[in-house]
Formats: sequence, C-alpha cells, structure tokens
Amino acid sequence: MVNFVIVDDNNNHRKNICNIVMKRMMSNQVNFKINEFNDYNNKLTTYIKESGHISIYILDLELPSGDGIDIARMIRNTCNDWNSPIIIITAHSSLYYEVYKQRLQILDFIPKFGSIDTSINEDIDICLRMLNKEKVYKYIYKNVEYNIKLSDINFIQRDGRKTKIVTKNQTYYQNITINAIKSMLPTYFKISAKGTLINMRNIHEIDWNEMIVFFKDGTKDYVVTNSHKKEIENYEAD
Repeated sequence: MVNFVIVDDNNNHRKNICNIVMKRMMSNQVNFKINEFNDYNNKLTTYIKESGHISIYILDLELPSGDGIDIARMIRNTCNDWNSPIIIITAHSSLYYEVYKQRLQILDFIPKFGSIDTSINEDIDICLRMLNKEKVYKYIYKNVEYNIKLSDINFIQRDGRKTKIVTKNQTYYQNITINAIKSMLPTYFKISAKGTLINMRNIHEIDWNEMIVFFKDGTKDYVVTNSHKKEIENYEAD
C-alpha cells in the first residue's frame, strides 16, 4: 500500500492533484490510498505522528495556519522521518532556493499554475522507485521465477513459439500469447506492430520514416508500423 498525503487549502487545486495521483496510480496497478487535508491542523499532525508508515507528501507551500515547510520540518525533525518523499507545490517559484536551503530533503518544487500533470507523474514514478513499490511482471519459465520491473520493459514481441520481453540489458522469454500478456499489463503497453507491445512511457522518439523507436535508455529497435501510427501518436500519457 502506498499512502499519499495531499495538503492544499484550495479545494479545486487539491482535487486536481488527487485526480492526477489517482489516474497515475491506477495505471501503475499499485494499491494506494489518498489522505486529504486542507490546512496544517491537528488532524494532519495527528496523522503524521500516528500513521506509523511512510507516506508520499504533496504539500502546498502557503496554508492558512502555516506552510509546507513547517509540515516538512515536523516530518523530518519532530518525527525523524527521513524516508517519506516530500513534494512542494507553490504559486511562488521564486522561493525555490529558499526551500532547498532548509535541508529537508525536498524531492521536488512544482509551480502551482500551469500544467502540473507531467511533474507530478514523474515524481510519483521516482517515489515508487525510492520506496521499492514499482509494479513488476512475475512469471515462471522453465522452473525459474522471474520478476521484471515494468519500467524496465521497452517492448514485448512474439518470437516464433515464444514471447520475448526486452529490457535494456536482458531479453526474457515466456510461453504466452501477446493478447494474454497484454491483459495483465497496464494500459500504457500498446500494440505497435503485429505481435508487438511497446511501453509508451519508455519512448524517447520515433522515426516513422525508418520505423525505429528510440528508447529513453539509449537503445533502439524496429518495433512500430504505420498501421498503428495513429493510435500511438494519439496516446495521452497516463
């Protein structure tokens, strides 16, 4: 279970952040719970003191009864919790340096206005890696159990009678159909060619003239066709 704590006195801003977190976590297929607070109040301090588990904190910098830095100080200094990731969201990006000077191990500082989806989604992925909560694909092949992080998989492709699962450093094999494995994976694994699933989150660039996909880890391969171009280009990051 991954616990999120979202603190913002503006109901619309808070709900927007909750929706972003919910969408990302549902696509990650990881169990989670969102705890909402509208101020630095007794309800929040009780949660921090008594929760007994690591949480991902997304804090508004300015609150009616304090600010996000006050909450971060309580988490770090009062409760001695140096493992819970803390993300600060604010309308005052000029305070960026002042926040980091506090030496509270703030993961990120996100401007409140504008599109915050990408920053929050990227931070969630970092947090899951920090907390070892990344979703993995588990299976047994030839009496050996495999646990592959979904974030490591670039593409999955039918290879003769087997299916290969390709990461940067290794290729794995399993006796399973593409349709069967697709049904067990998050929605960001899309069909990109006949008998091929691609991890949309790992794509850096696609050369449609040469049909080459360049992945974020520096590898590349011929794993797209024009017949799936429209679906891939219309994909909205989740």
